[in-house]
Amino acid sequence: MTKNIMQLFRQELIKQQKKGSVNNRHSYKLKTGHKADYTRIYSHRSYEIHWKRAQTFAIWLKEQTLIRSMDEITRDVAIQYLIYQRDKGLSASTLNADALMINHLMIGSQYWKPEERIIKSKISGMPKRSYLERRNKLLTSDEWRRFYPDRYQRYRDEIDTIRAFGLRRREMFSVHSQAKSEGFGPQSVYRDESGRLLALVRGKGGKIRLAPVRDALCNRMEELYGCYAYPVTEELLKKEVYHRHMRANKPFYVDMPHSIPAHIFRAEYAQERLKELDKVAYSGTRTVKTYVRNGHKPDGRWHWVASTKEINLSDNWQVGAYKAQYGAFFELSKELGHNRLDVLHHYLGVGR
Repeated sequence: MTKNIMQLFRQELIKQQKKGSVNNRHSYKLKTGHKADYTRIYSHRSYEIHWKRAQTFAIWLKEQTLIRSMDEITRDVAIQYLIYQRDKGLSASTLNADALMINHLMIGSQYWKPEERIIKSKISGMPKRSYLERRNKLLTSDEWRRFYPDRYQRYRDEIDTIRAFGLRRREMFSVHSQAKSEGFGPQSVYRDESGRLLALVRGKGGKIRLAPVRDALCNRMEELYGCYAYPVTEELLKKEVYHRHMRANKPFYVDMPHSIPAHIFRAEYAQERLKELDKVAYSGTRTVKTYVRNGHKPDGRWHWVASTKEINLSDNWQVGAYKAQYGAFFELSKELGHNRLDVLHHYLGVGR
């Protein structure tokens, strides 16, 4: 029985990954008002996480002798599983991942309706992220370094590198990468024609980018990595060239504790780099995809139609608490590896 359900789980997740590979998550969010999508998986990393959690769920279901098929998996059964996982002492983030996996399996396969989704926070007794973890995410980079001077000094090189290039944790360290040669290492350091250091990394969705160092940390990065810098070429952004080049890479750093909130150092990069980019005089326009309402569907929901609009790169714009030219925001979104302005709210929001 377990084998059959496990196969069904895998087939459903593979189907959702295939659907997500030909769709754009950003377009879906624009069209639906940022509603959760349990019918598509947009990255291979997300598929791997869901599949790993689904296998554990299938093994647990084997012990529930009355469960013989997916249509017998009710919300009560799912809640019992989350309680079982909670009682094993699993963290709040792991339980969130379990709930998301179940929603993908059951809503994506249409055994449940979207309104039947599992919401972990509404289940009594479920753990929440620790106060310290939640508080640290709300700190700015400067505040964290003042509150934890000893930890900052211990991991100064790693933290300053994230602050300098705006790297994600997974880009900085190889521990979460399928290819252990990836991570910031000697093969990651480049120099452009002006002499500015660049970091070659592969981020979410397999996107390869060259992240420029920000001005305030140029000298610090030169001290650490200047001797490794290669002349930059556009060829590096091609997947086959990138992978061939990174085979000889050996990351400088193994990892640092997850209690150190790497995201706030990336946010510092975004804020300071935006100020630098806004000093440039931008010209020209950019075509942006958008969706507009066009009447109602028979079920009463809005009908959305894809459209486009032209935006002048020199136009004044605001994202979160920060104002700059649209071109500066657009360049920053590329340097962070998103190519989407909506994601910048996570780095430029009020309080950052």
